[in-house]
Amino acid sequence: MGVDKFSISLPQDLANDIEQIADADGLSRSAVIREAAATYVASRKAAARDRVRRERIDSALAGFEEVASSWGEDGLTSLEHLRRLRAEDSVDDVTGPAGEWVDRDMGASDE
Repeated sequence: MGVDKFSISLPQDLANDIEQIADADGLSRSAVIREAAATYVASRKAAARDRVRRERIDSALAGFEEVASSWGEDGLTSLEHLRRLRAEDSVDDVTGPAGEWVDRDMGASDE
């Protein structure tokens, strides 16, 4: 891997802190700055990945909300829905959002 060399200007307090860290850890100033820069870049990349992940999650949740709103209100709480799903878990046929019978393996039926 190649190395790119360049000069930077730092406030004296920061330069002193870098010098103290380098001395305490037995490193060069370049090594301290290199480690700090690598940590900063990794942090920025992680933040960018987190933003993309959050946008995807928000988009998926919006899609779920759109589907749920198209079904309309049924007056049940989330807990009531979960209880109903657990009760129906052992039943092959269940009702869909519009009250029609749905075979879990086959989709909506005409019965």
